[in-house]
Amino acid sequence: MRTLTSAALHGAIITLAAIAALRGTDPVLTVAVVALVVVLLTWFAALAGDEDASRVDATGTLAGLTLAIVGRSPWGNLLPVLAVQAVVAVAIGGAANALADQLGPTLVIGEPSMAAAAIAAALAGLTLAWVVLAIDGAAPAALAGVPAVVAGGVGPIALVVVFHPAATLGLATAGLLPWDVAAIALAASGVGTVIGAYAVSTLLPATD
Repeated sequence: MRTLTSAALHGAIITLAAIAALRGTDPVLTVAVVALVVVLLTWFAALAGDEDASRVDATGTLAGLTLAIVGRSPWGNLLPVLAVQAVVAVAIGGAANALADQLGPTLVIGEPSMAAAAIAAALAGLTLAWVVLAIDGAAPAALAGVPAVVAGGVGPIALVVVFHPAATLGLATAGLLPWDVAAIALAASGVGTVIGAYAVSTLLPATD
């Protein structure tokens, strides 16, 4: 229950931060805000971890997937975390869509191509796997902001949260990301994360 509560809060905060940041005036500031929020949430989650299990899995499904691959998080946590975060993010996205006129214009201009979404999401997933394993190994939580920088720097600014499946669904529900683009981003980020997790765990195996 604690993991799901934490996951719901993390999903809500990241989605809200992304929707708000995308209504700013500077793409660099948008990326910086999302990255900072992710860093703070990851740092807080990491405080609850121990030698037997990580708690960074509560920050998002891809983080949980990475940690499950290396045996640091139960596989059974993946679907519940995704479900609770998706419900929260879609609810927030729906509210933002309904209040679009009151919230004002966004930085999103045009629609990201599916190719751009696939590339940005795959790179963000690869980066996230490396970052999560590094933080789980006691690296600074500040690294958690790197996937947002990669996603926002490689692809259009609307793709800034493609490293977080629930937030991606939230942006699509809010009308800030086309659903077909969101779908390809979800698939590509998952593939990138799996490849990254296995690659890092193979190159740098844990020692007993």
